[in-house]
Amino acid sequence: MTLIKNMRFFGIVSLLLCVVSMFAIYETWQTLGSIIFGVSLVLLMVSLILSIIEIQISVKSLNIQLKNIEND
Repeated sequence: MTLIKNMRFFGIVSLLLCVVSMFAIYETWQTLGSIIFGVSLVLLMVSLILSIIEIQISVKSLNIQLKNIEND
């Protein structure tokens, strides 16, 4: 559950920073907007990596459950 919570947290923060970067660029703060957008991309990558890890754990768990059902 902690993995899913962190994955969602990083995804939401990434999206919020993306919006902040768009506002900064709108206000012609190009450098600040670029830095914030770069940080949002890194956070999105962290969220996606956590998502991949969570999917792998879920698939392993599902395979164990299916083997248990087959053995019964």
